Amino acid sequence: MDPVTRRNMLRLAGGATTAGLVGASAVAPAHAARTRVQARLKTDVVEVGGLLTLHISENLRQGRRIRVRDRSGLEWKRVIKRRRYEMWTARATTVGAGTVTAVVKRADGKVFRKQLDYSVVGSQSTNPTALGAAALIGMSAMPDQWSQKISEVGPGVSARRIFADLASGPTTQLKLVEEAHEAGMLPVISYKVGGDVSGAIAGRFNAAAEQAAARLASYGKPTAVTIWHEPYKDMSGAQFAAMHQRLMPLFKRDQLKVGPILNGWLLDNQVAAFESFCPDPLFDLWDYFAIDTYESGTMASPGEAKPGDRIPALSSYLRSRGHDLPIGVGEYNGYSAATIRAAGEALLSTPNVWFGCLWNVTGGVGHELTGDRLEAFRGTLADPRAGRVA
Repeated sequence: MDPVTRRNMLRLAGGATTAGLVGASAVAPAHAARTRVQARLKTDVVEVGGLLTLHISENLRQGRRIRVRDRSGLEWKRVIKRRRYEMWTARATTVGAGTVTAVVKRADGKVFRKQLDYSVVGSQSTNPTALGAAALIGMSAMPDQWSQKISEVGPGVSARRIFADLASGPTTQLKLVEEAHEAGMLPVISYKVGGDVSGAIAGRFNAAAEQAAARLASYGKPTAVTIWHEPYKDMSGAQFAAMHQRLMPLFKRDQLKVGPILNGWLLDNQVAAFESFCPDPLFDLWDYFAIDTYESGTMASPGEAKPGDRIPALSSYLRSRGHDLPIGVGEYNGYSAATIRAAGEALLSTPNVWFGCLWNVTGGVGHELTGDRLEAFRGTLADPRAGRVA
């Protein structure tokens, strides 16, 4: 009998905008010749809790030092430093108008200042149903064991991981989606395409995706959608990007939010491979950015890489790319109560986490919850910081 793994679960269950990232090379030569220092905001209007992004480029012949000052007291941090270009970001914490100034001091003492105004809009109160406002703690389990697992972990599950396949038709697994909505949970749906990546890129599943999206949107409730989670070794980064560019716009409507769920372990020491699956143009398409993350090693001999460590690492990576999407975890698990507790803490304490689902199945690197590991997850569910779907 085949083992229950994440990859055979289905069988068993049945960019930047024009105002975006701008480096020195994007400045027209004639204009650069006239303007020694340039500064621009990616956008001058953000929602409270959002990320302000400042791009600074210069063509000074002498050495220079750059500082960023903010009248509202926001803390700006430099996230990219290159020759003649820097990017700075700040978290918008207060509703209202603000002004940021890029101060560039040349080696001979001459100072260049570029002042930019921005607005922070929205409500100061936290809305637990908003993307990234408060982490929704969820779970994944075999459909025929779902009720049992819910009974074991107790109240507080606010997201449900669901696996479907467009090759099986547009209505595949919709019953599970409806059950999640009825239970007050966010469905986190991962579609496959029957193993036919080339067909997906060619448009073979467009009709099924259109029909599935229409049904999902008809519920009128927040839903997270991805196409082909953990794509590493299943296809190239270019194929993954082409597939998302083909299918994701068909799902991106109403309260349906689209994004990737990538192999989180690549962030440990294969960032270049990770990056091949998230080229810049896709960030204009995606509404969220997620990973699956597990503990390395085995139950008998756990490794040094822990699932919780990759959650703030994912947030930092996203900021380094100049983006501020809500982040998510499609699957996580750990070999000990301490590891599960730490992963839960990372989900609850890392800013802008939308959802995090524990993989409550034995198979691969996952082990269903029992004993103190079960108690650790119950603690995460009961934490007052955890979000709830209205």
